[in-house]
Amino acid sequence: MQNGLISALGIPPEDFFQIIHVLPRGRFLHTPSFLGLKYSDDLIIFEITFISGRPKEKRLALLKAVNDGVVAAAGISPDDLLITLYETPGENISFGRSLAQRAPAGGLNALAQKYRAHDQGSRPVANRRRSHQREERHHHASAERPD
Repeated sequence: MQNGLISALGIPPEDFFQIIHVLPRGRFLHTPSFLGLKYSDDLIIFEITFISGRPKEKRLALLKAVNDGVVAAAGISPDDLLITLYETPGENISFGRSLAQRAPAGGLNALAQKYRAHDQGSRPVANRRRSHQREERHHHASAERPD
C-alpha cells in the first residue's frame, strides 16, 4: 500500500497513516458480484484519502499500483480489492496543532506561519492587531464619554 502511494503519487515515506479494521464475516456483507467482478470472502475495501489536485493519470496509476501490491502481498484475486479514492483540499486536513499544513499559500498557510512565528518566540501578528484594536476601542470609548 505505502509503496503504491510513494511510486504513483511521489509522497514522502514518512507520510504514513493507516487504519486497518478487520470485521468478522457476519459484520462485512457484500454482493457476490458487481460489474462483471466476482467477490469472495477475501474481499478487501481500501479507502485512501489524500490532498486533491493530482491529475487523472496519477490517480489511475495509484489504483493499479495499490491493486498490484495488495493482491501480491495478500494472495487474493484482483477482483477482491475494492479501492475508493477520496480527494480533499489541503485546507481540510490538519496533521496537528489545528494547522492546515498543506493549504494553498495565503489561505490557512498564513495561520500556520503565524504559529511558527509564535513557536520561535515572536508575538503572532494577529495577536498584535487584536491588542491594537482593543487599545483603539478603549481610546474611542474614553473619548466619547460625556464629562
